Amino acid sequence: MGREHIGTGKCILLCIACLIFSLFPGCATIKKFENRSSANSMLLESRKLISEGNFDGALKENERVMSFYIKEPPGDQAMYNMGLIYAHYMNPGRDLDKSLMYFEKVIDEHPQSPLAEQAKIWVGLLKKISMDEEYFSRSSKMLSRGDYQGALKENRKVLSLYNTASPGDQALFNIGLVYAHYGNPDKDYLEAIQYFEKLIQKYPGSPLVEQAKIWVNVLNIIEKVKQVDIEIDKKKKELTR
Repeated sequence: MGREHIGTGKCILLCIACLIFSLFPGCATIKKFENRSSANSMLLESRKLISEGNFDGALKENERVMSFYIKEPPGDQAMYNMGLIYAHYMNPGRDLDKSLMYFEKVIDEHPQSPLAEQAKIWVGLLKKISMDEEYFSRSSKMLSRGDYQGALKENRKVLSLYNTASPGDQALFNIGLVYAHYGNPDKDYLEAIQYFEKLIQKYPGSPLVEQAKIWVNVLNIIEKVKQVDIEIDKKKKELTR
């Protein structure tokens, strides 16, 4: 009989618990609100850390947000932030492959997010940068092997894609260097000068302009010296007749 009373008591307690939760459905909502508020604070802290140059700390804050909200906001913002952090030019741990991965995750996991369109722009940009770096990497390897024609070809590919936009300036500079290279059997200082001058004219704001001007000056001096030597040889021949 005592056991029956205990069983009945448990049932009553369970019923009361169910009644309480049915009367206060807001408990779960409050908890969710607290989590979201905490996540927003983490995102704000992330921005602060980025401004201070603490990129590792900023990554950790966004990772914490993603652990709470994988498939819903503000998880999309955290993923987007991670992409930005890995692409940041001042980040010593800059990793464009990881940046690309996070932007693609925003697109795949949060297709309805307002950040998805911005992420698509970043994906396109990062893929172009990756392709350009691949061209320049191949060019550098070819140059080190003495394949000057191959290096010219790779840089001209970049130039055909970016005739008036960066990294076209880098391609022009590289072509100038190839034509001026001491080991190039087809070196042509006048051709090199033309490419350096194109860089100066088309990309006046490029950080390579000052170096290009130095090269133009040096190569012009060499060409003038060559011309003087030619004139001297010509005079010598005339005197020996």
